[in-house]
Amino acid sequence: MKKQILLLSFCLLPFVTFSYNHIELPTTKNDLPPVIFLVRDVNGEALQVGATYRIISPFWGAAGGDVYLGPSPNSDATCPNGVFRYISGRGRSGTPVTFTKFNYTGSSESGIHVTEDINIQFDNASSKLCGNNTTWRVGDFDVFQGARLLETGGTIIGSWFKIVKAPQSPIDRDIYVLLNCPGPLVCPSCPIDECQSVGVVLQEGKRRLALVREEPLRVQFSKV
Repeated sequence: MKKQILLLSFCLLPFVTFSYNHIELPTTKNDLPPVIFLVRDVNGEALQVGATYRIISPFWGAAGGDVYLGPSPNSDATCPNGVFRYISGRGRSGTPVTFTKFNYTGSSESGIHVTEDINIQFDNASSKLCGNNTTWRVGDFDVFQGARLLETGGTIIGSWFKIVKAPQSPIDRDIYVLLNCPGPLVCPSCPIDECQSVGVVLQEGKRRLALVREEPLRVQFSKV
């Protein structure tokens, strides 16, 4: 009887499936440190603090489109303050960004690792002339969009994001998603298991970046 049960268990193994909708962060097991990988651009080079990149799509055509800084609909802001994604991958290039990371260890290493807390800032001449604070942040809940929209005007203390490997992405391609998930040293009261993915909502014909529960935006990084 025991042999029959064991045989039945092995027969059922190929039918076990796993969900990749939930993005899990690397954690420690048995008091061992997690394996932390460097985030890499489309050329396989590690992302560097202070360097300039475009956040691009791994897809072409209607599924593509770079991330850019643009005016928010119905906003009275004097400078563009919305974080958007172009409708098509066959159009204008996105607005360059730079990254600043929270240095846990005091190390001088400039490479950015998966799950590190980072600030994201737009870096272009027009924004500097406008005097706008271009650090990304999560805005208040927008009742019309049913989501919290990404905008500029963030602070170093409260505007942290993470870059993590996209679920089900090909092993030979560096495809990532962005999370709004402050680390324990940046925000001790923020639960690590309540990270929210950055995705896209449609706002007056434009793709606006926002916090979403499903379909996170898959991105890559292209050095400028």
